[in-house]
Amino acid sequence: MRFLTVAALAAVLLAPGMASAAVSCSDLPKAEAYVHDNLRPGPNTRLALRHLAAARHARSDRQCRTELGRVNYYAKRSLAADARVRR
Repeated sequence: MRFLTVAALAAVLLAPGMASAAVSCSDLPKAEAYVHDNLRPGPNTRLALRHLAAARHARSDRQCRTELGRVNYYAKRSLAADARVRR
């Protein structure tokens, strides 16, 4: 069951070709949960966390979406690095 939840969340947050405009600020709790629960510590994870904090403190919806797009970028990089380490 947990695998299905993680797979569904990954499909939503990490879908290839997802533009930052497609991410909305309502996705912030999902992004936080995904980064905290599924990514191993590392430089890309730290950058994703930094952009999550910036999204939380964004003063406009556009700035929030931009920061969430950056979270998406670094989460994808972190996920790829985690997969390479597991091999």
